[in-house]
Amino acid sequence: MIYRVANIKEKSPTVDDTIWEKTELGLIECQPWNGFCQAPHTTFRVLRYADGFSILMHSEEKNLRAEVTEENGEVCEDSCMEVFIKPDLHDVNYINFEINPKGVLHLGLGKDRYGRLHLEDPRDIFHIETRAKDGDWTLKFDIPDTFLLRYFKQVSPVFRGNFYKCGDLTDHPHYATWSPVYTSEPDYHLADFFGLLIVEDV
Repeated sequence: MIYRVANIKEKSPTVDDTIWEKTELGLIECQPWNGFCQAPHTTFRVLRYADGFSILMHSEEKNLRAEVTEENGEVCEDSCMEVFIKPDLHDVNYINFEINPKGVLHLGLGKDRYGRLHLEDPRDIFHIETRAKDGDWTLKFDIPDTFLLRYFKQVSPVFRGNFYKCGDLTDHPHYATWSPVYTSEPDYHLADFFGLLIVEDV
């Protein structure tokens, strides 16, 4: 899977900025696992701005669950949208952003699901914004270069990542991915299945 990240070379846009219309629409629609509910229609868009990345996600999810309030808590149990990125292809580690409709963030670093480091970086640097109502919720957040360069030697114009939708304890448990994951059970912590993201000027 390949996603082309629009390089706008400006400041991070707002949720309602028309610049998002110039970006590629990514679909989180791969559902290879049996025994779960149909995942809600979920999309994402990614921009490269002057000092980082900005991500906009949207899900047509009903009966939202948003019970977790503790940062780095199990937000995957709620209605949750997730972004895993590996900004340096020469590094074994990747970072996972998992966010529920209240904007509560689970943030981790590591090479796989085991022994991940829970990051406690100030949440305000990500400018997390959520607009949630039943049947429709939107998430927008930034990933500053200054944050990424704390943990990686470089931020490459070609990198790897994946985008996910899940809801472990919702009344409609579901698991969906952008780049396909070929496993017998849901597992998002497999960097071998990450897709390719390429920054290009618009």
